[in-house]
Amino acid sequence: MSDLFRIYTYILTNIIDVLLLLRFTETNVTKKIPVKYKSVLICAYLLYALTPVSIPLITTLFAFLFLIIVTRSHFTQGFSIFIKYELYSYISILVFLFLHSLIFDDYVLLISSDIYEYYKLMILSFLTYTTYVLYSNYKKNRKIRSHYYLYFSVIILAVCLLLSYATLYICRREPESQIMPLLFSTLIILVLLCISLYDKFLILIEENANYKMQAEINRLQTDYALQIDENLKILRSVRHDIKNHLIIIDGYAAQKKFEKIHEYISRIGARFKDTAPIQTSSTAVSAILNEKSALAQQKNISCEITCNFPSLKIDDFTMITILGNLLDNAITAASKCSDGWIKADLQQEDSILVITVDNSHAERIREKDGVFTSTKTDNADIHGIGIKNVRKAVNDLRGQIEITYTENTFHVCIMLPNYK
Repeated sequence: MSDLFRIYTYILTNIIDVLLLLRFTETNVTKKIPVKYKSVLICAYLLYALTPVSIPLITTLFAFLFLIIVTRSHFTQGFSIFIKYELYSYISILVFLFLHSLIFDDYVLLISSDIYEYYKLMILSFLTYTTYVLYSNYKKNRKIRSHYYLYFSVIILAVCLLLSYATLYICRREPESQIMPLLFSTLIILVLLCISLYDKFLILIEENANYKMQAEINRLQTDYALQIDENLKILRSVRHDIKNHLIIIDGYAAQKKFEKIHEYISRIGARFKDTAPIQTSSTAVSAILNEKSALAQQKNISCEITCNFPSLKIDDFTMITILGNLLDNAITAASKCSDGWIKADLQQEDSILVITVDNSHAERIREKDGVFTSTKTDNADIHGIGIKNVRKAVNDLRGQIEITYTENTFHVCIMLPNYK
């Protein structure tokens, strides 16, 4: 019976180790891992679990070869991930061994029972894996961590505690019982199912966010195209009638009716928009800048936007996130001033795109550890999200952001790598 328990626990422990290694690799490697590599790794771990010899360095070798093959030419990256994986595995195992033994006071049973020793190792591996899953999911999508992530974490941790206590109880009462492997397998499957469903949920959330952003980009580009088309129609109409307009103006001039000339020219100019459409090498950027500029004018805010970059290598999603949030915040702040203004500038300097946004403000700025909060009392929990999203987008591109402010002005400077 002891040999069967050993094989059973080794198989489950190795499966958990494989899942941890795959999760660790997927978190640290940007590209997708081929299914054939995953299959070979799982088979290698399972075959090793069936052998009567236990050599811990074998699984270490498997992990090292897997990471080197997955990263291929990037040997340094593969080796770095391997070191991180091994450090996390061993340190977390030791920490959980200490905490688990301290909570359940199972030192005597651990020393006296080989069966419980096997189960103890399996439980520690399981706790190590679930902890890393919770951590990786925390990093994957911070926007939903407030409630959904909390519920998921509580469920998983509750199952872990139930598993630990049930295993300890059965081992003390009936160490040879077959209920324990059945219970453990059931709970393991339950946890893996919860993790799989939650991963799918995160993917759906991300896809939904991307879909909404792409829809917003499409809307902005459509509005921008209509705006350009409208200006072209006006230009063609005026050009068509320019001869007649000049005749009328010439008649007023002959009669020295200068006020009439001024009035007539003003009428012609009124057919054009106050400002020419902003045009850049990116239609998405042009669209968002034109929309925010028009919104600022509607609120009687002086808005000056200048652009000078030959091409844009940064994706539309990121640019819309950064510019949309910065300009929305600037418009909100400037609209509360009697003479509000906004100045935005996008300039290419060598291989860096420099984005600066300055605006006036009237309210007292509240900042703590780089986090800005609104002075509004309604929906206070959603204020400041814009700056957080900007910071995240900048950090994802390994750019830099600097925010400074005075009593009357607010300044944001962002530097982003703009090259392939």
